[in-house]
Amino acid sequence: MSRLRKSPWFFLSICICAILFRLYLLQIDPDPRVRSQAGSQYWARIRVTAPRGYIRDRNGISLALSTPALSFFIDPTLWDTANAPLLQDLIPQSRLEKISSQIGGRYFLIARKIEPGTAARIIALKLPGLFWVKETRRVYPQGKTLAHVLGYCDVDDVGLAGLELFWDSVLYAPPEGRIIAKDARGNFVDVAIPGQSTVAENDGSVQLTIDSRLQHILESRLREGLVLHKAEWAAAIILEPGSGRILGMASLPDFNPNHRNTFNDKESLRNNVTSRIFEPGSTFKPIMMGNLIDNGEVSKQDTVNCQGKIKVSDVFIHDIKAHGKVDTSRIIADSCNVGMVVSVRKSDPFETYSYLNRSGFGEVSGVEIPGEESGLLIPPSQWIGSVPATIAIGHGIGVTPLQLALATGAIANGGKLMKPFLVSEVRGKDGSLKYTGKPVVVSEIMSENTAEWLRSAMRKAVASGTGKAADVPGASIAGKTGTAQVPGAGGYEKGSYSPSFIGFWPSDNPSFLLLVVIGNPSSGGYLGGKVAAPVFRNIVQDIEQIS
Repeated sequence: MSRLRKSPWFFLSICICAILFRLYLLQIDPDPRVRSQAGSQYWARIRVTAPRGYIRDRNGISLALSTPALSFFIDPTLWDTANAPLLQDLIPQSRLEKISSQIGGRYFLIARKIEPGTAARIIALKLPGLFWVKETRRVYPQGKTLAHVLGYCDVDDVGLAGLELFWDSVLYAPPEGRIIAKDARGNFVDVAIPGQSTVAENDGSVQLTIDSRLQHILESRLREGLVLHKAEWAAAIILEPGSGRILGMASLPDFNPNHRNTFNDKESLRNNVTSRIFEPGSTFKPIMMGNLIDNGEVSKQDTVNCQGKIKVSDVFIHDIKAHGKVDTSRIIADSCNVGMVVSVRKSDPFETYSYLNRSGFGEVSGVEIPGEESGLLIPPSQWIGSVPATIAIGHGIGVTPLQLALATGAIANGGKLMKPFLVSEVRGKDGSLKYTGKPVVVSEIMSENTAEWLRSAMRKAVASGTGKAADVPGASIAGKTGTAQVPGAGGYEKGSYSPSFIGFWPSDNPSFLLLVVIGNPSSGGYLGGKVAAPVFRNIVQDIEQIS
């Protein structure tokens, strides 16, 4: 025994046992101070939004982009509920109520993607247990401008409407994994997952054919018309008739994609250019006349004696006034309903239906945004009684403003229906080219000779006919007025109209085509020549100043 006590292995064994015993005490039953310090350390893995790609206009101006934002959370174990009132009006009320009382866990989100000014106020409070993490927030620098085309995203930056939805596969970047940690001293640490950067790269982009300068003019002047005439809605589109390239698209009422409280009115979310179906009225006459002339059913030299009304089947169709003896061109220029009714008496409904279908009616155009409507074109088997006559003057058919603009564009460009496009280029997240917009001829709906004659007749409509209020000296505008009643349950709604004006310029070789529709005006008249034509003129004047 005395030998064992003198052995160095005996003392070494005693030391090892003492160390193991101390380690046991520290791990199984540590000092309260150690417990407290260890308890203040934690880590959590969360997912935060990454930047979406850009949307830009044709000149490279950013219309939608992602900017840095902060999201705030608390650690309930370190949070003092007495500090909750300090966050009044800075975070959502529902979250404020939650953190005003004791809650469990180590992570509780209180606000997502706070704008910089508010975020700075929260940080300045320096509240114990309050932390934040960097995310990105979708921002639309021009506010309401082009809102219906751009659309919007949800709080996680997933596209929900417009281009944001249609091109979400290119613009959207999956959430980043992020480690949030707090060391034993209570310092908050935002750490990227190993092998990843703290900010994801996303070179995805959608470049539009839209010109922001023209878009601002379109929206400003359209809003003036809406307010002046106390209308319910309005729509306008400007495009290149030779290519189908859309340069501007406006719809009212509108919303601001930066502020979700403007989404409450569902009508404000509707894109009236692509999803509003209305009866076009007399703006439809040139399109119908093109078919009649090409088919030989009407001669350019024909004349009609307009006495102001005509009976068709069991109904009377009226004009605003008796036009007297008019030739074919004056039927267009003076918007003579009687002349159009007489012109279609011998038409074949099946052939006319086929022509209108080739002209894009009753079909979606395929423009690169969601929510487009196909309109209403009843089958020819139902074209009985007065139906062919009412369709000839733009009633009994439902179209979208986009469809009407494209079909009229065929008159402007020499007879070709073009497929519309408002996206010139799309690039993926890695910058690779995914899509290129280009002119596409859908069909040839009328001869070049007939289209040229119609351009001349429509020039007369502006120079000396119903569209004089749209004329702009030096611009050589050709156009057509339209005034249609609004259909309702059991017939047309009394006192409800959709006045419109469509035109292009210069008339001999058009560069621009513009359509303006003012829906249900309640002040200042209801005729297209009085309500929509002046708005058209103001837009053209502004465009001519910057061209």
